[in-house]
Amino acid sequence: MTIHLDRVKPTSWFLRIMYKLARFLPMTNSAKFKLFLNLEWFFDRIAHEYSFKNYAPEIHPVRVFTKKHLLEWIQPEHHVLDLGCATGEMTYWASEKAEKAIGIDYNPTHISFASENYKRDNLSYICAEAHDYLSTTDEKFDVLILENVLEHLDHPSDFIKKFSVFFNFIYIELPDFDKNYLNHYRKDLDLPLIYTDSDHVSEFNRFDLIDIIEKNNLEIVHAFYIYGFQKMWCKVKDVT
Repeated sequence: MTIHLDRVKPTSWFLRIMYKLARFLPMTNSAKFKLFLNLEWFFDRIAHEYSFKNYAPEIHPVRVFTKKHLLEWIQPEHHVLDLGCATGEMTYWASEKAEKAIGIDYNPTHISFASENYKRDNLSYICAEAHDYLSTTDEKFDVLILENVLEHLDHPSDFIKKFSVFFNFIYIELPDFDKNYLNHYRKDLDLPLIYTDSDHVSEFNRFDLIDIIEKNNLEIVHAFYIYGFQKMWCKVKDVT
C-alpha cells in the first residue's frame, strides 16, 4: 500500500539535535560515517527485536506475510519437508494446506517443543540428520522448505546440490543483504557489524543467491524481497 504524506512534515527535534551533534563532534568525516553506520545497525537490530514484543505472533507483519506467501505456492497434494524446522511454526503453516508436512531438526529441544505445541493429523516432527533421513526413508516429498538455513552453512551451494535431488520444489528464505544501501557501505569500510545474527557465516546479496540457485539445477519461479528477507520459490529442473 502506498503511503501518502503531507507535503509539510512535522518537525523532528531529535533529528535537529543529531544534525548539530554530528556537525560539532571532534571527529573526521570518515570517523563520523563509521559511527553513524554502527549506530544504525544497533538501532535497527534493537527495533526489530522489540517488534516481537509489540505485535502478537499471529499479527506480526513478518509472520503474516511469510505464511501468506508460503501458502500461495504450496498445493493441496504436496508433501512438504521443513528442514531445520526449529520450533515448528512454518511446518505448521505448511500443514494447513499441504497433504502432509514433516519438520526435521537435529535439536531435540526444538522437536519436543514443536511436537507439543503444533499439532495436526497430517503433521509430524523428526529429530534426525536430514540427509540420512531422506536417504533411508520410503517417504517421497514434493517441497523442501529452507527457511533461514543457508546463511548458517559453510558451503550453501553444495548443500542445495546435495538435497535438491529429493524434491520438485525448494522454498528458500533468508535475510536480504540488499534491503538498503547501508550494508554495502559497511562492506566497503570493512566494518565488523555487518551480520544479521551472530551465528551467520554468510550474508547473501540478491545476485549471490540467484547465482547459487541457478548453478544447482534450479529455476526461480518467483522471487519476493520484503521485510528484510529474500523469498525464493524454486523449481528443480529435470535432469536430462
